[in-house]
Amino acid sequence: MSYYPELQNTRIDFVFRENIKNAVMQAQPRVKTLFKRKYKRIYKVKISRHLTLNDSTMGIENVPHEILVGWIAHELGHIMDYLDRSSFQMIGFGFKYLTSKHFLMKAERQADTFAIMHGLADEIVKTKKYILNQEDLPKEYKDKIDRLYISPEEVRHIEEEMESI
Repeated sequence: MSYYPELQNTRIDFVFRENIKNAVMQAQPRVKTLFKRKYKRIYKVKISRHLTLNDSTMGIENVPHEILVGWIAHELGHIMDYLDRSSFQMIGFGFKYLTSKHFLMKAERQADTFAIMHGLADEIVKTKKYILNQEDLPKEYKDKIDRLYISPEEVRHIEEEMESI
């Protein structure tokens, strides 16, 4: 959280779940606060208790610390993306996120970009490499990460561009 001072006054609940469909973590507004003023919204970051491997599961606590930091940095990037959206914009965002692969890709890349902007490029790169190089992770999951998210090389390119500004 220290990398995201803008979120200092934003309530974010970190919630462990037994299973999150097609994900390890998810960030979203709490539905009951969606129609409150932006600054009164409450967000949640759902974290799966287990990482699903090909033939088994691994407790999330066994994932290396820096990899978890990268994953959480990405989720906090989503919350940064949500902060200035109205309630109706958030509903539209959710609808497009679920129905448009192009929009989904754009949203995931934006979350990574927020993390990079906040000094977490190394953690994002390590997390991507961990996922893509983990033999026991299902190929479908790795393919999804490879297809929808910024590659480690793109992370470094964005980081260099930001440093030159």
